[in-house]
Amino acid sequence: MAVSFASTATVLGYPAEAENRSPAESAQRKPIDAGHAPYRFALDSSAWRKHLEDEGYVVLARAMTPDEVKTAKDLLWTDIETHHGISRADCETWKTWRLSRTGLDTAVVQDPGAWYVRACPGVKRPFEEVWETPELIVSMDAVILWRPWWIKSSWMPITEGLHLDQNPFHKPGLETVQGMVPLLPVSMASGGLKVIPRSHTEAAKAELKEEFPHLASCGDWCPLMSDHESAILLLAEPGDLILWDSRTIHGGHVGSGFSRCPGPEESPELARMSVTVCMVPRSKATPEVLEARRQGFLMGKIFNHSPHEAGTSSGTLRSMSARRHRLEDLTMAQQSLL
Repeated sequence: MAVSFASTATVLGYPAEAENRSPAESAQRKPIDAGHAPYRFALDSSAWRKHLEDEGYVVLARAMTPDEVKTAKDLLWTDIETHHGISRADCETWKTWRLSRTGLDTAVVQDPGAWYVRACPGVKRPFEEVWETPELIVSMDAVILWRPWWIKSSWMPITEGLHLDQNPFHKPGLETVQGMVPLLPVSMASGGLKVIPRSHTEAAKAELKEEFPHLASCGDWCPLMSDHESAILLLAEPGDLILWDSRTIHGGHVGSGFSRCPGPEESPELARMSVTVCMVPRSKATPEVLEARRQGFLMGKIFNHSPHEAGTSSGTLRSMSARRHRLEDLTMAQQSLL
C-alpha cells in the first residue's frame, strides 16, 4: 500500500484531534491490547526481522524480564529523585518538577537507570541480529517521562509531531534502527510512539521529498506533520523493545488519559516512562567519536539516537545534568557499549 502525504498539513508540536474519521479509519483504531497486536513478536521468532524490513517497525515482547523491569524502574526513579528533588511516593512533589512539556528528560541520561536498560541482554540481542555483530555501541539519548495529566491538567504533555531523525535527501539508505523500551504499559489511554507503516520505503520517500522539498536544506531533524491518517500507535507491555527503521516516520501520541485517580492507599504512577535505545556496530564510529562519547559520559552529556555521530546532527538536546561520572560506575557489559 502506498503512503500519500499530499493532503497532510504541516502543523508542528501538538497532537492532532481525532475527528472527522471515516468508518475505515475508525475501524483501524478499534482498541486492542498489546498482547494481540499483529506487530508484536517473541524475541526468538523468525518473523520479526521481516516485519521490520517490510513495515519499518516491530515490537519485540519481553526483551526485559519482569525482574529487570522492576530494577530499571527503581534505578530510574532514584535518578529522578536525586536530580529533581521529588518523591516517587508523593505526586504532590511532582508539581515542583521542572519537567519539559515534551517529557524529554536530559538530566538522567548517563545515570544508572538508563544504562541498566541499555545493557540488558534481551535489549542488545536484537541489535546484534540486525547488524550481525556483538560489537556494538549504544545511543545516549533522552528518557521520556510523562506525568499523569488526568490528575493535573497542566501536566498534559505535548509531542514533537510526526517527524524523521534521518534526512531523506542526505541519508537515503539504512543508517540506524532506533529503539525504545517502555517500563510502563503503552495503551490507548497512556499514548506512546506512533509510526506510519511502510513510510521507510523508496516509493514513500520519493513522495515525501516531492511534498516537503524544503527538507533538502535541513539537517537530520525533519519535523513533518502533527498527524496522518495512516499513523498507528504501537501498543506495548513493560519491558518490550520497540524498533523502527530510522527512515520510518514516527512521533509521540498523547493518549485519552485515565478516568480515575489513584486512591489514598495506592502509589502514584507516571503515565509514561520509556528509555530510548539505538545500537550500531562499533566499526561505524571513528576513534574521535569514540573518545567524544567517553568524555561525554564522564561529563553527563546527552547525545542523540545516532551512536556513531556523537551528537553532531540537528535535533540533539542540551544536557541538564551537572553530575560527573566515572567509568567505574558502569558494569563491564555497559562499558562495552560505550
